[in-house]
Amino acid sequence: MSQPLKQQLNRYFKQVELSDRQLTELEGLINAQTEKENRIGRFYGSKLPAIAIILVAVIAIFMTSPIPRDIPKDMPRLIAEEVVKNHLKLKPLEIKAGTINAIRGYFSKLEFMPIESSVVSDEDMQLIGGRYCSLQGVTAAQLRMKQGRSLQTLYQTQYLPDVFGYIPQIEKDESPLVVYARGIKVKIWVEKGLLFALTESPEVNKNEGVQ
Repeated sequence: MSQPLKQQLNRYFKQVELSDRQLTELEGLINAQTEKENRIGRFYGSKLPAIAIILVAVIAIFMTSPIPRDIPKDMPRLIAEEVVKNHLKLKPLEIKAGTINAIRGYFSKLEFMPIESSVVSDEDMQLIGGRYCSLQGVTAAQLRMKQGRSLQTLYQTQYLPDVFGYIPQIEKDESPLVVYARGIKVKIWVEKGLLFALTESPEVNKNEGVQ
């Protein structure tokens, strides 16, 4: 391994028989330059790993961040169509219960807790059960409500603005959206952080779908 520059220079100038004073002055210059180089090396040596870590972190954040999706302008229509399609299928219930409290335990896999809505309370409906479902790819609770001789479908799911876009919020005194799909009226609104979609089908259902 080659000797450090300082040692090589000292040895060389001693060989050419410099005076003690000249050697002392020269050594001072060498020490000053060496210290300067060491400071530069320490600066970049300490900063470069930190910079590299920051760059890696930025790249990791960029790679793992969800890519914003384009929300269709007709999202309310898409919601209504999906709700009505499943409403007409009237699939068998996975749990039968008459109150929200009674079904909460069954829907423990959801990232939210089903709640009673003030809008639904005003409609004079009775809960009869529910099942797991999804709405625009987001896991949801599909509840079946009895209203007179008709059955209605009520969806509850976590309100994600980047998925559903802006939906009227009850807490802001905004009225639910009213959208029609296949001739069936659907109300869509947000309440207490959850998105709701409720059918208002005039048809009399012969089958409650509780098999």
